[in-house]
Amino acid sequence: MTHTGTAVPTAVHPPRTAAGPAHAHALVLAPVTPAWDEGAFFAPVIDTLTAAGAGLRVTVVDTLALRDERVRTLDDLVARWRALLPAFGRIDLLCGNALGGAVAQGLLPYLAPGAAALLVSGPARSDALLEHRLIEIADLAATGHTEASLALLHERVQPGGTPLSTGPRSTATAARTAAGGDAAWRAAGAAGDLGRPVPAGAAPAAPGGTPAARTGVPADLPRPAYQTPAQRLDGGLRLLSGIDLAPAVEAHPGPLLHIVGGRSQLVTRRHTAAGPHHRVHAVAEAGMRPHFDQPAEVSALVGAFLREKGLT
Repeated sequence: MTHTGTAVPTAVHPPRTAAGPAHAHALVLAPVTPAWDEGAFFAPVIDTLTAAGAGLRVTVVDTLALRDERVRTLDDLVARWRALLPAFGRIDLLCGNALGGAVAQGLLPYLAPGAAALLVSGPARSDALLEHRLIEIADLAATGHTEASLALLHERVQPGGTPLSTGPRSTATAARTAAGGDAAWRAAGAAGDLGRPVPAGAAPAAPGGTPAARTGVPADLPRPAYQTPAQRLDGGLRLLSGIDLAPAVEAHPGPLLHIVGGRSQLVTRRHTAAGPHHRVHAVAEAGMRPHFDQPAEVSALVGAFLREKGLT
């Protein structure tokens, strides 16, 4: 794994075959995580994309790195990523998970017409229930209860009906011990947007410290600033309120596969959009992270999509 000089936290996963000009390139936009995890949130899908039979080069980026206090809507964040897209070169497959999936859909009008899109639990539109559940998590982070916010997020990404005893301590328990706010989070570590553990203190360092960190960014694009876990949770989740990306998605002429969990408590089929030549697939026994809940099914779906669309 290497890191590129695009001034945002970036991880490159090479294909597991001999490198060559024929390899397609996938750009993956990350979900809301309390800290950058170098693509761990998407590991099963990355494995499928880079496998010998597929052989894609995969670049994973921290979607929230371009958010600051001036980014108030998803459109604002999409605009910043649109300015940075040329720094990543040719994009054959644009991927996004959760918030990253929403941003990816907002970027579809700015891709080559034949570019493919792979989305996992990335809402194209929100509704009252989704917004209520996300704001509930964001409000806990905003009031200093980061550990409780993470615990509730973990509960929400599980398939509906999952006993709480199978996961980390319940939200109620976390709330009782969250008086330390971010200090408690740093002491215990954290779980990401998809419930994957990330190490405490793993948030991206302030940028600009090396020549590589100062290259590849348009002059008018603000440099990424360090965000605490609470700021990332609070600011990132609120960006999914009031969105409607359906026109951009339905107009995209290229292939698109959107995978959601059939038992998701957050993003469901009703939050997706698709054109007549696109496909939305619900994984029956999965929640917000179908690629971890049912990895074999998702791997088969992704592999078939790559073959059908000529990306392997």
